[in-house]
Amino acid sequence: MRSLLFAALLMALAVPTEAWGSDGYRYSLPGDWRWPTTTQFKWFKHYIHGEVHLKTDSEYAPYTYSTRTNTPQPAMMVFPTCVRDIQKSLRFARWHGMRVSVLSTGHHMDVRNIADNAVHIVMTEFNEKVIFDFGDEKHIRVGPGQTFGEISEYVKAETNEAYAIATGGDSTVGPYGWATGGGHGYLSRMHGLGADLLVEMKVVLASGIVVTANEYHHPELFRSLRGSGGSAYGITVSMTFRLNPTPQKVTSFLGVFFPQGEEHQTAIMQAYHNFISVAPKEAGGYYLTLGAIPGNPVFMVTWCYGDNCNEHISKVSGLPGCVPGLLPGNCQQNNTNTYYSLLDSLSPPPGGNQYSVSNSVSGEDALALINATTAWVTKAETMPFTKFCTQSSVLGGAMKTMDPTGDLTSISPAMRNADIQVTCVSSWAEEATVEQKQQIVADMDSWGETVLRPLGTGWVYWNEPQHNFPSNDWKERYWGSMENYNRLLGVKRVYDPFNAITCYHCVGWNFADSVDPAVCPEQDCTCSNNPSGACN
Repeated sequence: MRSLLFAALLMALAVPTEAWGSDGYRYSLPGDWRWPTTTQFKWFKHYIHGEVHLKTDSEYAPYTYSTRTNTPQPAMMVFPTCVRDIQKSLRFARWHGMRVSVLSTGHHMDVRNIADNAVHIVMTEFNEKVIFDFGDEKHIRVGPGQTFGEISEYVKAETNEAYAIATGGDSTVGPYGWATGGGHGYLSRMHGLGADLLVEMKVVLASGIVVTANEYHHPELFRSLRGSGGSAYGITVSMTFRLNPTPQKVTSFLGVFFPQGEEHQTAIMQAYHNFISVAPKEAGGYYLTLGAIPGNPVFMVTWCYGDNCNEHISKVSGLPGCVPGLLPGNCQQNNTNTYYSLLDSLSPPPGGNQYSVSNSVSGEDALALINATTAWVTKAETMPFTKFCTQSSVLGGAMKTMDPTGDLTSISPAMRNADIQVTCVSSWAEEATVEQKQQIVADMDSWGETVLRPLGTGWVYWNEPQHNFPSNDWKERYWGSMENYNRLLGVKRVYDPFNAITCYHCVGWNFADSVDPAVCPEQDCTCSNNPSGACN
């Protein structure tokens, strides 16, 4: 409590009276008296070291991972190269009453890291990578502009494969969004979530003040950053993670199956259920069902670290019907001496026109979950889109025993105590009409609420979220309870009292005493913060 009071005093001293919020928290829009003139925008380009792209510049090219809607159009894109650039950008936004959006690597499925009419801060130039000893541990400090593909290669080379960093499910994921949303992957059942492995963060607050947050300095801010998702409290310029010794023996199975009838389909489901329901913390897997492809193939990958793995992997490696030759190492049990070979064998899925819904379940409920998602994926559709569901068996294990009181991280107990996270995705062709997109989103929302949600905890993964919540219960669905959300909101009000840094369904998105910050042009809406989820 004393640390929060001290932080509040710092904020009060740092933020001038003409800052955000003097007009009832309403962000300025083009045509308002506070909106920058063309001359002021151009002047700012020469005020910082990094690049600035205005809408009139040929380099202006906002990026989004999911192209479900038109790409949001920020007022300008700032590519800072140092903390001072960020501070100047925040000062410019504060003076003109503009909202601030922050993008690290851009890998987000719901277009939350970019906003219309914003000062859009792109952190790709913050790409530090430094490994150092901390007592008897090894840590790595990284910038938010790095991807895990780059970071893993660096750790592999610098430690001669002796250490590994826990990563997301593919190489294009970045450390900031992954860890602050919870963060799971191939090592999370052994060593914990990304939020658990964070040991320190350096953050530029909306006021321009730079703070270092860890368990001893600004502990409530640190707890909030470890699981609340999105850039809601400040702009992170570096993150420090704990490294772990690399698993030196890996047994895995990679298989692509084309089910030959209902009996074969059931056998595949049952085998995976038998594997994951009793899997030790050293084992995990993914079960992916693809729809709208002839044969509705099933993609399965399982792994286990250590010496006692054959009995676990054999539950799936002996399945009939696997089609060899489609992938390297397909249809066989693979034994390697390094964890890195497992990473190299898996390819990331592409972005595109996507909409998702998610949930979590225990291992015992895996079979019911796979049955329901398979039925949905294989259902014939008349509209031009494909469907797939991924059962990610990357929760549970050691992470269940970490942070039992919830005082170190802010993730939902439903994530902490589950074994499987499921994400179902629809992906449609470029020629899909606006009406078809809207219908697909509505159908996904309905199926997610009426079928998928009752099968599990009702939790929604911040990093693979649905856009709409028919019951408007997004706070409880992300963070488990209003008690947890209100605790996060209290920290937000201390460190960003004028809600300058905002995104859709971030903590503080709908301050009770603020005008809805989800500003969106009336014409050609991009839906970056629009409840409909899809428009032209």
